[in-house]
Amino acid sequence: MNDRNKHKLTGQMNHQTAEPKANASVFLFFPTAHFLKTILAIRTNGTFGFARHTSQPFAKPKEPFFANPKRRIINYSNNNIMSKIFEQIKTIQLLTFVVLFFNFFTTNAQTTTFYGTSKIESNGFTGALYEVKIDRNKGFTYVKIQQVPTRNMKRMNSVTPSFNTKIKSGSYEAEYLGVLQNDGTIRRSSCSDNWGWDNVKTGESSYFITYVFNGAIPPGLTDFSLIDAGSYSGCRGYGFSNYTLNNPDNHPKTGLSEYTLKQKVDEQNDGIVGIYEPFDKSGYKLGCIKDGETYKLVYLSYGGTYMSWWKVGDVKATLRPSATAGVFKGDWYMADKSINSDAYILFDGNTLKTVVKGEVSSYLKMYPTSSGSISSGSPKSSGTGFAISSNGYIVTNYHVIENAKSIEVKGINGNFTRKLSAKVVVSDERNDLAIIKIEDSRFTTLGTIPYNFRKGVADVGENVFVLGYPLTTTMGEEVKLTNGIISSRTGFKGDISLYQISAPVQPGNSGGPLFDKNGNLLGVINAKHSYAENAGYAIKVSYLISLMDLLPVTINQPHVNSLNGKSLTEQVKIASNYTYIILVNDK
Repeated sequence: MNDRNKHKLTGQMNHQTAEPKANASVFLFFPTAHFLKTILAIRTNGTFGFARHTSQPFAKPKEPFFANPKRRIINYSNNNIMSKIFEQIKTIQLLTFVVLFFNFFTTNAQTTTFYGTSKIESNGFTGALYEVKIDRNKGFTYVKIQQVPTRNMKRMNSVTPSFNTKIKSGSYEAEYLGVLQNDGTIRRSSCSDNWGWDNVKTGESSYFITYVFNGAIPPGLTDFSLIDAGSYSGCRGYGFSNYTLNNPDNHPKTGLSEYTLKQKVDEQNDGIVGIYEPFDKSGYKLGCIKDGETYKLVYLSYGGTYMSWWKVGDVKATLRPSATAGVFKGDWYMADKSINSDAYILFDGNTLKTVVKGEVSSYLKMYPTSSGSISSGSPKSSGTGFAISSNGYIVTNYHVIENAKSIEVKGINGNFTRKLSAKVVVSDERNDLAIIKIEDSRFTTLGTIPYNFRKGVADVGENVFVLGYPLTTTMGEEVKLTNGIISSRTGFKGDISLYQISAPVQPGNSGGPLFDKNGNLLGVINAKHSYAENAGYAIKVSYLISLMDLLPVTINQPHVNSLNGKSLTEQVKIASNYTYIILVNDK
């Protein structure tokens, strides 16, 4: 049944209105819901009939109805409603009042009431735009029309729009869905439905119908028009233009430009924050910044149809951490800035994926740049390293320690609460290798190295495993194991110094050890392919051996492999005690 305030059912009056519910929680307590309906009901005279009268077909207007009213805004105020509640609240329990109060002031809706001041004359009645309500929780705009009879009639038909009806505000448009019914549902109805009211009296102002449009007019857009292009059969309803809405721009903002966002990324860089561009060039360009314990996505630009209501620095999504590292649930602002609270956002260090209403969108991280290598930090703030001698020599990547002003190592002898200072002893920029040495008065020994170096080149298909500390900000400081196979004996673009492996690696794995199934050291992790799944790269151990020859002291390679013959679980327990977090400060 429509949003009309007179209803004829078996001779009984029904005074319920079909206003959109402010919040579903009013139904938690039946007395509350009943009280809310009672105090908001509009007192009516006469009766309203919804039955179709086939003997009196709906009189379709020959020309469209249009009104160009004087711009007059009367703001809808929740305080007016609340004053009525206060007058009748004396007999209601306090708990019920609290529920009502919460519902009125938590609804995400904006309403402008015009009270039908500019009227369109028709045959026996006038029509006027009464109210426009923007509901961003539901993603709908409700347009309430008032019809007032100019003479007594047994039947006054309602003016229902054609299916070619839309609302327009600025460059934003939303299509007609149907008519709101008393139970809150939407009926897909048009001119031929022949709805109306029975036994109407001259001047009665209590006859309303509410059109529902699929979209919430975005915040900040204030001009409003209702446009009915009509149907092939000649059906056409009301048209209104030159109305002004009370629709302030209250969308959350960061105040950041792309330049200042980059500055914030440089300060916060943890492998997640950055600037992401869509693979589909008609999508959003987004920034990601850290906000307390979580993150925000920030609108920078859009490659599709121009949307004037989106500004650089507007919040596109607010993320909430999940139990899975790098995966977030979020409040995602749709194109019309209505909220979808069931969005999923996934980071893997190089790309961003969003899942909104079942639609997957992918983005490539464009800032900060990484030159094809894995980096994580502000910039190069952390990576992985592993021991090659008991007296403090540790291997990592050159790109991890590049431009370092200071280097610290965590996890020595399993202690992650202590950081020991280290310095670069020798490095090889071309092959992305570096050897550092612990230089700290608290240091004693790294212990006997439990693995040896693999002789010769591994074959394609051999089982391998990787240890490291990826994305420590979100994944924590427990060592991470991934495993796979040797996919190729050459690396990126056929580089003979590298293996390609299928074991997944992420930012922060850089500098970590690659072992074969027997626990022999095969190589040093240094990069992943940005456009392929599970395609990582490791520098062959022979290049590390060559770099070790340049050390000021001789390091004898271990002759006994304590990992050989043990299960993978036991191998990880032992080798993880010799795999460390490398922290770099380059400022």
